[in-house]
Amino acid sequence: MTMQLFDSHAHIQDDAFRGEARSVVERARRAGVIGILACGYDAPSNLDSLSLAAEYDIVYPAVGFHPHEASTVTPDMLAVLEEQALREDVLAVGEIGLDFYRDHSPHDVQRVVLDAQLELAARVGKPVSVHTRGAEDAIKDHLLAYAARSPLRAAGRPVGVLHCFGGTVEQAMPMVEAGFLVSLACAVTYPRNDETRRMAAELPLDVLLVETDSPYLPPQRMRGKRNEPSLVGSAVEAIAGLRKMSTLRVAETTTANALRLLAIPIPEPAVPA
Repeated sequence: MTMQLFDSHAHIQDDAFRGEARSVVERARRAGVIGILACGYDAPSNLDSLSLAAEYDIVYPAVGFHPHEASTVTPDMLAVLEEQALREDVLAVGEIGLDFYRDHSPHDVQRVVLDAQLELAARVGKPVSVHTRGAEDAIKDHLLAYAARSPLRAAGRPVGVLHCFGGTVEQAMPMVEAGFLVSLACAVTYPRNDETRRMAAELPLDVLLVETDSPYLPPQRMRGKRNEPSLVGSAVEAIAGLRKMSTLRVAETTTANALRLLAIPIPEPAVPA
């Protein structure tokens, strides 16, 4: 049986893919990828995400402002973001969050912009894709407050995803219990990435997603090269190995989790000709 895969976080609108979108999407399709969540991170990339989704049926748009951009975000930009997030074809608000590792924007400004986008997501009833690098503890109260007021929680849907989560199982669990899923990137293939590999082995399978974070974080066998959605199966294979279960089961469950997060209908199985 062919595995169906879902790349829950990619930036195929990035300059690294300029002029190559069609070939990138077709390679992903041939690899069994049935969905790519193209996450925006600034105003131009949000527009590009919408354009790519309009052109390719397996690409779904998410819009948001990355914490690196927080100091540039204005009320007018947030108003445009809300208009975009209200669109039926936009399935998530993201990439948003906190980044205390690189500190491209002051921490207090990052927090204000994060809260504004979380409030926006709650108003429009969309899940969030959250960046937490170096801020796995600092972000918790923000996310728990959002989860408590999100209409998705009351509807029994996940409220969001901790994208490429770099914390520990213990840091993840309060947010998992509040309705967040956890997405593991191809970095789970790195042999020294102990905490990510522990999460892959110990977190419940029904809260896990896989992603590439393209063009970043290629699988171990391709370190130093550009990542892309066709390689998301590397994360599935690594998780399956760590959990000692079949790759098919991991693929089926992580894909079902992504479809549930984004409220995408489960595709009908292909009927042999």
